[in-house]
Amino acid sequence: MKLKTRSNKIFPIILAAGRGSRMGNLTKNKPKSFVRIDKKKKLIDNVIEKFENSVLEKITIITGYKSDQFKNFKKADKIRNKKWKTTNIFGSLIHADRILSKYVCIISYADIFYEQEAIEILKNSKTKRGIVVLSYKYWKKYWKKRFKNPLSDLETFRVNSKNQLIEIGNRANSYSNIKGQYMGLFKIDPYSWNKIKICLFKKIKNLNKIDITALFQLIIKNKICNIHVKNYKKKWFEIDNIKDYKVFKKSLKN
Repeated sequence: MKLKTRSNKIFPIILAAGRGSRMGNLTKNKPKSFVRIDKKKKLIDNVIEKFENSVLEKITIITGYKSDQFKNFKKADKIRNKKWKTTNIFGSLIHADRILSKYVCIISYADIFYEQEAIEILKNSKTKRGIVVLSYKYWKKYWKKRFKNPLSDLETFRVNSKNQLIEIGNRANSYSNIKGQYMGLFKIDPYSWNKIKICLFKKIKNLNKIDITALFQLIIKNKICNIHVKNYKKKWFEIDNIKDYKVFKKSLKN
């Protein structure tokens, strides 16, 4: 496979295929990303708004659960992950291969909340090749709101002196191996995406069933490309369950 890069365009991709079963009745009849921020906006509306404000290229949404409900997003392209029940989030990302293979892309989960600065940091990062991930600076304070024992959920996140990621996604037994937390937002260039395809697609079985942090750890282990870390300091929330949603709603009022 010939590795190549095309143009300076940046294409946004939103990963919105999951159901969010831990959200209970909130996602019984609608996608997880349709959970309300307020009366006017859903979670995915905030993500789309941030991409549009950055004047990027046309948005692509990877859908799955209740995919028909995304039809009103007429300005975005939709790609359906028909196997969303049996694949993980990387299995959804693979559906955007046509775009990822040609253009620089910023990828966002649909079930997170963040401010405009998050997209601007990724958009303006000068790294030509590799992956750029955002790390939430105030992760420890946030996890203490979400869990009685934060270490029960926190994963390792270690960087070197060049601020490159060297470990992610493993069980953390102490805070010493946690220097940040992945936010569900990253940028990748086509050269690096195509290297991932060459190095991993045939080598790793059931690659479409892994999550993104597992993908990053495979990239690190196989020395495929550098993963650069950028710190983000403003509001960020991930909504995995009912408690997360309550913490999120309460924090917005403060």
